[in-house]
Amino acid sequence: MLKRRSIRRIVFGLVGICLISIMAMPVQAKEKITYRVIGLYDLTGPYSALHQLALKGIKDFVAWANKEPGYFPPGVQWSHEIYDTGMEIGKAVAAYQMACSKKPAPIITTGGLASPTVIAIKPLAKRKKIPCIDGTSARPIMVPPAWTFSILGCYEGIAAASAQFLKDNWREDTPYERIRKRYKESNGRRPRFTVIGWDNAFGRAFDSKEVREYVEKIGVDWVEPEYVSLSASDTTPQVLRLVKRGADMIFFGMYPNTHACILKDAARLGVRDKFQDMCFWSDDLIQLTHYAGDLANGTLMLTGWNMVVDEWPPVFREMFRKTGWSDANALGYSLGIAWFDLYGEAIRRAVKKVGAPNVTGSVVYDVLTSMTDYRPLNYNSKVSFTKTKRFGADTACVYQNQNGKIVKVRESIYVPDLLPGGKDVVK
Repeated sequence: MLKRRSIRRIVFGLVGICLISIMAMPVQAKEKITYRVIGLYDLTGPYSALHQLALKGIKDFVAWANKEPGYFPPGVQWSHEIYDTGMEIGKAVAAYQMACSKKPAPIITTGGLASPTVIAIKPLAKRKKIPCIDGTSARPIMVPPAWTFSILGCYEGIAAASAQFLKDNWREDTPYERIRKRYKESNGRRPRFTVIGWDNAFGRAFDSKEVREYVEKIGVDWVEPEYVSLSASDTTPQVLRLVKRGADMIFFGMYPNTHACILKDAARLGVRDKFQDMCFWSDDLIQLTHYAGDLANGTLMLTGWNMVVDEWPPVFREMFRKTGWSDANALGYSLGIAWFDLYGEAIRRAVKKVGAPNVTGSVVYDVLTSMTDYRPLNYNSKVSFTKTKRFGADTACVYQNQNGKIVKVRESIYVPDLLPGGKDVVK
């Protein structure tokens, strides 16, 4: 009997020790849910200079967001997979198909950050039900509305807003020297506006019937545009034709390497001061200053990107300074942050709507099409989408190169909706 009691005590003691040991063990953390985000970029082609800068900002931001407490809901993170398209449509489509064939399916992609590749991705995104959030608002991408979105404003609206800026400053006391000079030589006529763009889907997107009618409506005369190749080395004929037509402001639908080439040709021809130039949303004014030197003094840029490092949140200023880059690379780095913060916001809203395990591309699409007035980090514009509206920004700011310093000269200017059926189309 005594022996049996001893055995019982030993057994109960061992069980107690096991229970205490189990209770003392740390709780095993649940494995995080990782959402795949696919990045298609031109890292070896004509857009590579800007895309390389943006990609560095994206990589740093993705890593920061995964570590920053509270950025994503608990148990959620993302992975960013990178594919080089060289801005070739075939490569972009192949990379997209390869990325989407892997499991789990991605929930967001880019489209190559170039109009030709995004146009090719558009039907694929719709078929696979994965939203493509890119940075091009070319009409074939926006209309009809599908699964391709743009963080930028309407391309036609960007050109029209530039014409509005010219109209607003068409006076003797304007602070913009070249506009003032053109006004004094005008003999009371209306201001004249035109476009010079790359000879591709992107560069030609800023001229349409809707743009011309809107420009005329606000009291600005439209001048026939000109186009140049992506690798232009001599733009003399185009420059001379635009000057002969008497353009007061020329909107540049291109990136800064070609913009600089045109300014140099204009200077060589002695006509640099015959027009005020306005940069496209991503025609990097800082890089233009680097390429063109003093010829870029006075150049304007209408954009939503925040390119002045001192205006950034401290954490991103510090991240940028750690790269060792000069401020000449600030816009490219900053746009990567703004872009992917929009992705991050879409993910947060999707998790809130259906729970982390249930997020799919279709859920992200649903939250995007109901997103209103979200201002991404490092971005000057608020972003809104609807079931029919695929460009995000409805306003922009204007910067100017003032003797080598980039200065914000207008806090907000309206970017009209001039796509077919848009609310600002002239009736």
